[in-house]
Amino acid sequence: MTEVEYGIVTGSAPSLQTVGNDIAYALNKLGHSAICTRYQVPYYRAKKLFNRAIVFIPFDPLCSTAWFVMAKDYLKAGIPTVFYTTVEGIPKEKYIKDWYASDLLYIANSEYTKEMMEKVNIPVSEIIYHGINLDHIAQSKPQKDLLKAKLNAKVVFGTVCSDLPRKGLKTLAQVTKLVEEELPDAKFYILTKIMGRSYFTSTKNVVIDPRFGKLERQKVLSLIGSFDFYICSSHAEGFGLPLLEAQAQGVPVICGEYKPLTEITTKETSLYVPIYDVRYQDDRYGILFSYHLYNPEDMASKIKEAYEIYTCNQEKYHQMSQKAKEQAKKFNILDVYKEFIR
Repeated sequence: MTEVEYGIVTGSAPSLQTVGNDIAYALNKLGHSAICTRYQVPYYRAKKLFNRAIVFIPFDPLCSTAWFVMAKDYLKAGIPTVFYTTVEGIPKEKYIKDWYASDLLYIANSEYTKEMMEKVNIPVSEIIYHGINLDHIAQSKPQKDLLKAKLNAKVVFGTVCSDLPRKGLKTLAQVTKLVEEELPDAKFYILTKIMGRSYFTSTKNVVIDPRFGKLERQKVLSLIGSFDFYICSSHAEGFGLPLLEAQAQGVPVICGEYKPLTEITTKETSLYVPIYDVRYQDDRYGILFSYHLYNPEDMASKIKEAYEIYTCNQEKYHQMSQKAKEQAKKFNILDVYKEFIR
């Protein structure tokens, strides 16, 4: 037996590392020993590194087959293992092997993920939501006034997302155009990849920061805390951790009214954009992504409402901010990730 009780085995993507590191952080703080990797660990090395394993990878039967095989190898080698997972649509059945359902124990990160997996007969034992690291939130240093001065803005709307089509930047670009004349001192700060700039070539009220995936974790949290409102433009999500990170810092959220986003936000902390349709789209992965479609005009309306709240009703904004913090505390990593020990 090794000295390390838990190995959290995940990939190198920033979103995976954030969750993996937080699970290890929580388990260590709860008095257990845990490590998080950035790569697959063969079973013969795993036996020397840790006693139990939590494999955290999206449930994509086309791209994640090697991770399923690795988890099965762990079990054969006598390493108790759970497969913690997320998904942004319906997995393609043609890529799912029979043993995926019978040999592995799955834990979903949201009700939505559980529902999508069960559509293709993959049993989910339970749900453990992603958590928020309140220690890291306490260490963040938002600079709202500095960001406002830099942008020459009265109200700052911000988001952090990749440039993938399902993240909705194309739709968000339409939204910003709809409000730029009516709200000239409302500015949008978007942390994304450099290709994300292509959506905003003709906008006057948008600042693009192309350092997505390159900033230190604390700097990202500080940036999110510097926004007045957090915008989630995504059409498809398996969870939506930045929404928790925003709420934990008292930043209300504007997002589509769909699971899993409505699982971690409330009507008191958020302004929901109505969804008029859900379409399943093939983006050349092992998943049919469920695109939750909303009208740009509806999101623009919510942005105008948010602007009005911030500039004319600070008492209401303060209430939303305080309730957002309370909502985020329900997802404290020390509370949600202790379930893995059980």
